[in-house]
Amino acid sequence: MAIPRPSLRQTTAGNNFYDPIHGSIFEVQFGGLKAMNLAYSYINDTLEILPEQVTDVSGLDSLIKVVDVGAQKFLGTTNSYANPMVDDTSAEITINFNLNLRNSNDAYVYEVFKAWYKRIYDVSTGGRSLMANYVCKDMLISEANRDGTIWRQFQFGKVILKGVTGLDSLDYTNNEARKLTCVFKVDWWDEITNKKGDIHDGYAGPGDYV
Repeated sequence: MAIPRPSLRQTTAGNNFYDPIHGSIFEVQFGGLKAMNLAYSYINDTLEILPEQVTDVSGLDSLIKVVDVGAQKFLGTTNSYANPMVDDTSAEITINFNLNLRNSNDAYVYEVFKAWYKRIYDVSTGGRSLMANYVCKDMLISEANRDGTIWRQFQFGKVILKGVTGLDSLDYTNNEARKLTCVFKVDWWDEITNKKGDIHDGYAGPGDYV
């Protein structure tokens, strides 16, 4: 039996015009942020444009939970087995945002997350909130094809802001625009694919996402 010649016309993907998956066609939406009533004067206006400020997302591989493989030894030979539990059922997602000034001095993206981390713990007053008041109920990360049809969507049901960085240093020789890096801890999520057309609006419901 001969090995097929390397012709695109002989491949299933080429013959049927299957589209590649691109990592640059995506959208992030934050559900439940409006309901949190964060202490920022322009919160509602800012939430409407917050998804536009996202530049990139990382950590999605941490959502694929595969148990580790253990081993037993019998007379010097190895018996491999799948462990019954994963080490950690939570995950961390990192999102970078563009930073701009509105009305000359309003760093609106930073102000949203500043209000959020102060809700969790305000170092200036010692104030703390209960979980129901500092957790964002939902976040959606959707991946689409070239015409915008969603093929995969992660729906996060409990999101905690864990870290805000990107404003650490100042440098006279650096001409790059700054970005804000936010780390989110998520405890549970659903991965929905569009194989059966079951993409939906997530836990918060239609209209609650920005």
